[in-house]
Amino acid sequence: MKKAAVFVLAGAILAGMGAVVAADQSLVSKSYLTGTFTQQALDQAEDRIDTLTQPAYDSALSSLNQKLNQKHQTYLAQAGSQESGGSVGLLEDRYKKGDTVLLTSGSGAMLLAGDVQIAFTGNAVIDTTAGQTLTAGTLLPANHRVLAGENTSLRLTVNSDTAVLALEGEYTVTGGSGVDYNAMADALAEMGLLQGTGVSYGSGYELERTSMRIEGLVMFIRLLGEERAALQSVAPNPFADVPSWADRYVAYAYEKGYTTGTGTAADGTMYFSPNATISAGEYMTFLLRALGYSDHGEDPDFTWQTVMADGVTYGVLREKERTAMEDGNFLRSRMVYLSCCGLAAHRKDGVSQLTYTANNSGGDWSQMEISLAKATVLRIK
Repeated sequence: MKKAAVFVLAGAILAGMGAVVAADQSLVSKSYLTGTFTQQALDQAEDRIDTLTQPAYDSALSSLNQKLNQKHQTYLAQAGSQESGGSVGLLEDRYKKGDTVLLTSGSGAMLLAGDVQIAFTGNAVIDTTAGQTLTAGTLLPANHRVLAGENTSLRLTVNSDTAVLALEGEYTVTGGSGVDYNAMADALAEMGLLQGTGVSYGSGYELERTSMRIEGLVMFIRLLGEERAALQSVAPNPFADVPSWADRYVAYAYEKGYTTGTGTAADGTMYFSPNATISAGEYMTFLLRALGYSDHGEDPDFTWQTVMADGVTYGVLREKERTAMEDGNFLRSRMVYLSCCGLAAHRKDGVSQLTYTANNSGGDWSQMEISLAKATVLRIK
C-alpha cells in the first residue's frame, strides 16, 4: 500500500539530485546515481513512511476491522462556526452538508460514512490505502487513509446530509449551512429515543444509510412512549422473518394492531419484511398514528396517498420540510428529522406529543423539553 508514497518521496529526492548532476556532471557518477544512491533513497523514503505514518495507519486499520466485524455481528436496524484542531492519530467526528475541512501538508483523513468531495492546491493528495494519488473534484474514497502531500492544501467538502470523518494532523473546520441532522440525533439520544444501530463509529447513529421498516416501527413505539411495555410483552410473534432483538417490538405492535405485516405465504407463514426500506410517506403514516390520527374507517383523518400533505395540514411539518424529506432516499437522518417534528407537534386531542411521550415512557419531561428545544431550532424554515 505504501509503495506509491515511497516512490513519490524517492522521486523528489532523485529529482533534486538530478538538478545537481545537471549543474556539474563531475559531482557524481551515473552508476552511483542509478545504483547505490537510488537504493539508499528508496530505503530512506520507506523508513520515513514507516516512522511517520505507520502507527496512525495501523490504528485506523484496526478500527476499521473492528467496525466490519461488529457490523456483521450486530443487526444494523436497532433502532456552524469555524474551529481549528489537531491530532496525533485519527480522531473521528460527525459533519453536516456544506461543512469543509482544510488540511495542511502531512495531515490526513479517512471517510467512514457519507459523501465528501476533494479539492486541493499544491503537489498531490496521496491515497495510502490504494497506493495512488487522487484527482481534485472526485469523491473521497470510503475507508481509505488519505494524506495531503508536500506543499499541499487539501480541502474536503461534505456533499451528503451527514458524514463521518476521521482526521489527523493540523486542520481547520468551517461550518456549512446544511441541516444539522447530527444535532437532532444527539437530541433524540439524550431523550432515550434513539439508540443507534451498534456500529462503532459516528456515535452509532448510521444516519447515512436508508431507513428500514423495523427501524420505523421501533421509533413509532418509542414516540408513543410504549417501549417498556413492548419489551415486557409476552404476546406471540406471528412473523417468521423478525430478528431476535426486534421480536418483542413486533409482537407487541401486532397485538396492538399497529402492524399487520407485509404478506402471508400460501402455507400461512406471515412476513413482516424488517429489512425493506421505508419511505418518507410510510414513516409519516407511523407519525400521524402516534399523534392519534387514523387512516382507517369510513371517515379517516388521512390516507397513504396524501399522507405527506396531511402531515402539513396537521402541523407536523412545513411545506419546505415536506419537499426536503421527499427529495431522494429516505435516510436515517431524515427519520431523525421527522421524529423531532412529530415530538414538537400537538396530538389530535390537543396535547403536546412530547408530554404524551414523556408521561407514557416515564421520562423526565423537563429534560426532554430542553433536548427537543435544541433540535427544533434547527428545523428548515
